[in-house]
Amino acid sequence: MNMQNAQGRVIVGQSSPGAIIAGQPDAKAPPAPAAPQAPPALPAIPEGGGRLIIDRQGDRTTITSASLPPELLPMATMAKDTALGLMGLLAAIIILGPITRMIARRVERRPEMKATSNSAQLLQQQILHLQQSVDAMAVEVERISESQRFQSKLLFERKP
Repeated sequence: MNMQNAQGRVIVGQSSPGAIIAGQPDAKAPPAPAAPQAPPALPAIPEGGGRLIIDRQGDRTTITSASLPPELLPMATMAKDTALGLMGLLAAIIILGPITRMIARRVERRPEMKATSNSAQLLQQQILHLQQSVDAMAVEVERISESQRFQSKLLFERKP
């Protein structure tokens, strides 16, 4: 069944026998004038059938299908599920990305902290060794100064 309205649209559809399609002019009543800006009322999609809307505007023709073939319905459902999955993945990346980056940086810095503590222990041992060396040198300098005092005392006593 084909129907053409005042704007150049051709509506192709399937219908069951005896079905009434909205928007068809009745033989007994004159059609009501359509508002210039309102789109025409489209007939209902028949049960088990589809509808094509062919819109001709000058040299351009647009064909729109108002129903999907049954073999495309599972694919449309899978596309919707895939889109939702990708949005969930994107949200997880946005939310969990900075958190995992923070954890990775902490794990990366732990060996540096351990190396710092190991180098601190090494530095402490070196300072301890240096302190012991300075103490030993101080004892030797004190012995040398005692020796000089003793010698100067002997020299002073020897002078008549």
